[in-house]
Amino acid sequence: MDTAAWEQRLLEEIDRRSDELLELAGAMIRIPSENPAGDCTEIADFTAAWLRERGLDADVIGDAATGRLNVLSRSGDTAAGDRHLVLTGHYDVVPVGDTARWSFPPFAGDVVDGYLRGRGASDMKAGLAGALFVYGLLAELGVPVAGSLTFLGVCDEETGDRGGADWVLEQGYLDGVTAGVIAEPAERSHPTIGQKGSNWFRMIIDGKPGHGSLQPLHGVSANLLAAKAIVALQKLWDMTPNAPEDVRELIAESKAYAEEREGYGAGIGDVFEHVTINIGRISGGTSTNVVADRAIVEVDTRVPIGLTREQVNDRILEILAEEGIEATLEPLGFRSEPNWTLPTDPIVETLIGALRDISDPEAKGVLQWASSDARTFRSHGIPVLQYGPAELATIHGFDEKAPAADVVLAAKVYAATTLRYLGLHSAA
Repeated sequence: MDTAAWEQRLLEEIDRRSDELLELAGAMIRIPSENPAGDCTEIADFTAAWLRERGLDADVIGDAATGRLNVLSRSGDTAAGDRHLVLTGHYDVVPVGDTARWSFPPFAGDVVDGYLRGRGASDMKAGLAGALFVYGLLAELGVPVAGSLTFLGVCDEETGDRGGADWVLEQGYLDGVTAGVIAEPAERSHPTIGQKGSNWFRMIIDGKPGHGSLQPLHGVSANLLAAKAIVALQKLWDMTPNAPEDVRELIAESKAYAEEREGYGAGIGDVFEHVTINIGRISGGTSTNVVADRAIVEVDTRVPIGLTREQVNDRILEILAEEGIEATLEPLGFRSEPNWTLPTDPIVETLIGALRDISDPEAKGVLQWASSDARTFRSHGIPVLQYGPAELATIHGFDEKAPAADVVLAAKVYAATTLRYLGLHSAA
């Protein structure tokens, strides 16, 4: 059979076995893997067992003592110069929070009214299940893909720690990989091909304690200094990026997409051309009647294409100096430069071409303002894009869910992309 015939067979098989795919996704959702705490032992063992039951290799790698475990499986035979594709995603999820505020069990893993329900349905066990299912199906049917195909399930994405994709790449497990598809949630017709940089930091400001009844005449309130710094840091929004020429059209299209499809309303697209500043946590002082001796502020800034973290951090120091505020800045959590894969890259053209043929002729890649493991792959020279099923409004919230039909669609896109990107052995 040629590539088109194999593709048709795979798409038909995914349709025929869609219940099996959804059950796999549901089974993964029913295994808690909240991060924090981040122990992914049980979900890693499940993933590895699923692969081994189908006669596929599965290496569980990482730190067993903490449960920061990843699952790697490789098929095919890569010769020099051949393409090597990785289908990947994370199986850690954010905490469910107050279970009383869910209208169904947080780890339900069932399908009701056309939606797969439970923590991780959108972010991102349904997408990862689709990648795993397709990886197994290609082997089961004996599809003679050229080059090499790897499946990788990772931990530690949600908190930005380094036991997942960072560790796998640093250890050289993906050396030789030429492209990747990350099953992260995306709008069904708009894979994400780039993202803003992440620049989190902790700001520590010291004051001078004293009796609260003597403020502001005695003592120096660290809390007041922190409040002044917080207001001043809003000036970061005014920084002007200088994006490379070859991504300016992508930025403009992403702004329009955000305003037309994301549902946030007019003006939201401006985040792609500005530094955003979120004051996430504030703590300070020891007692109501004591002048605060120390304030700690945790800040999340996102860096647009055309600026660097260094430029943003230099501006932060300038702003604090202008306000006469001395502070210690400590890096925190997610840290990455703006990163993207060009629309003309083969993996982008291949996946979007498959999506246009299968679902939406107007599909195109866009930027995202959040961050993900894509930054890590790109920092290692591996072009990637993200596409996975999601009900975007429920991500990280209560009652997380994903359209069951989109779970099936994503699996079809992974299958077609794999075939088209790798091709078939010439003897097939």
